[in-house]
Amino acid sequence: MKFYYLLLVLSTILYGKPESPNIIFLVTDDQGWGDVGYNGHPVIKTPHLDKMAKEAVRLDRFYATSSVCSPSRASCLTGRNNWRLGIATPANSNWHLNAKEITIAEAVKAKGYKTAHFGKWHIGGFTEEKSPGHKMTPGMAGFDYWFSTPNVLPTYDPYKKGYKSGKYEMYWENGRNITLEEGRKRDDLKGDDAKFLMDKALNYIEKRVEDKEKFLIYFCFHNVHTPLGTIPEFSEQYSDVKDSVVYSSNVSAVDAQVGRMRAELRRLGIAENTMLWFTSDNGPNLKGKKSIRHGEAQGGKFNYTPIGSTGAYRGYKRSLYEGGVRVPGLIEWPALIKKPFNSAYACNMVDWFPTVMDALDIALPTDREIDGLSLIPFFKSGGAIQHRGEDMGFFCQGWAAWSGDRFKIVRVSKKGKWEMYDLRDDPFEEKDIASMMPEKFNEMKKAFDAWGESCQKDELKVVNEYKKITKNPRKKSK
Repeated sequence: MKFYYLLLVLSTILYGKPESPNIIFLVTDDQGWGDVGYNGHPVIKTPHLDKMAKEAVRLDRFYATSSVCSPSRASCLTGRNNWRLGIATPANSNWHLNAKEITIAEAVKAKGYKTAHFGKWHIGGFTEEKSPGHKMTPGMAGFDYWFSTPNVLPTYDPYKKGYKSGKYEMYWENGRNITLEEGRKRDDLKGDDAKFLMDKALNYIEKRVEDKEKFLIYFCFHNVHTPLGTIPEFSEQYSDVKDSVVYSSNVSAVDAQVGRMRAELRRLGIAENTMLWFTSDNGPNLKGKKSIRHGEAQGGKFNYTPIGSTGAYRGYKRSLYEGGVRVPGLIEWPALIKKPFNSAYACNMVDWFPTVMDALDIALPTDREIDGLSLIPFFKSGGAIQHRGEDMGFFCQGWAAWSGDRFKIVRVSKKGKWEMYDLRDDPFEEKDIASMMPEKFNEMKKAFDAWGESCQKDELKVVNEYKKITKNPRKKSK
């Protein structure tokens, strides 16, 4: 138990426990900004998300912290950029969230919260055998209850199909591996993975309500990351676009479960004071954007493929152009956000930690850099605050970027040339203006370099930790 956590518990005992919201984060995998009806997709049907977009806050500039999964997942739990955490690529058997980090699940315990993780984890292994030196389970990261997988699974009948990575890649419940043999006998683990995973989460919520306990849930869909299975319940509606059936039925499966979640919160009478988020961990895995089609949105520039859409935004998964990190973003919390609104205010998954700390009146740790900022003032303004005011840094697999309210600089590789774009006048990053605005470019590059130096100092601490636990420690990034 961390010293910071002990201080928070003590302060709660001394000063009481204010009324605070339940907190739920719903995160999909590899779902692009364009893969929802409300952003203009002409094929994919997402009626529940479209309804939420009308009734809640639609964040048109919501960003994943990274353009691949593990870095974003580590950042959203800590409020710290993945570069600081030493996680710049997907965490397989050679990465994990360092135990010295303070997670959002650990921090909220100071206010008596129950915490749970459901679905994909991917920021540490579940066994020393599979991930020697890099074991970090949801339980080790502060979650009281977890029904989780180390990485991805088939999205339909996962136990019937099994998974190529072996027995340890299936579901685990609080540290116990549910084997293929056991899983194939259980009716609650058959069919649509998104549905039976949501069944678990809704049962958990109902129990917390019965016991009058506040809760935080980090719910991670396996959809729409491969390996995808066709979801029969939603496939028929896409029969006229056969090459899109698999992907589209998976997005619709997610949509249906978001609808179930929202309906259950209302049935239980807790929707008013529940902070409910929906987003994706990075842009779609388009692998070159093949079979491109166009829709009417974004002035006719909206484009989509059978395996995902960034809308008209440039790039996709693994790039730091907008299409790699700009993702769907929705938030509802009626107790604080009284009226629905849309906003181009720049938000980031790294903001979740400081936002929750602010909402629960918990002081941020002072012994480490927090890259996110609290969105509570923005929410309270009802969208009147239009500018973030602080630039956001990105770092992933050699790519780097520094993005503000209007301008953005981006580097496509460690040795690549920096580019600059005006996101207000050129949101699709079509015209590099670095040479046209040298003063502004140099100002942003200087700010990025200062931030990067700070990140590398933190990263070095992680590298040194890895040296103690593995024969093949990773090197510090550049």
